[in-house]
Amino acid sequence: MHGISKSRHEHLKDALLQMEGLLKECNLECCCLQQAADYNRELESMYQNYQQLLKELSRQITEYEILYIEVKVQFLGKKLKQLKKEIPT
Repeated sequence: MHGISKSRHEHLKDALLQMEGLLKECNLECCCLQQAADYNRELESMYQNYQQLLKELSRQITEYEILYIEVKVQFLGKKLKQLKKEIPT
C-alpha cells in the first residue's frame, strides 16, 4: 500500500482546472465541464479525508509509543525486579 502523493494530486487537479479553463474559453459547453468540476471536488474531498486519517494515525502511533514505554519501563521493569527479590531461586 502506498501513500497518496501530494504532487500527483496537485498535478491532476491542475490538469482538470486547465481543461475547465479551455472549455470555458472556447465557449464549449459539454458534460465534460461538469464532469471535470465533479472530479475535482471529489479528489479534493478524498485527499482531505486522507490527510485527516494520517493525522489520526500519527496520534494513535504516538499514544501507543507512550503506553509501550510506560508498560515496558515503569511497569514490567519494576515488577520483574520486585518479583526477583520475592521469589526464591
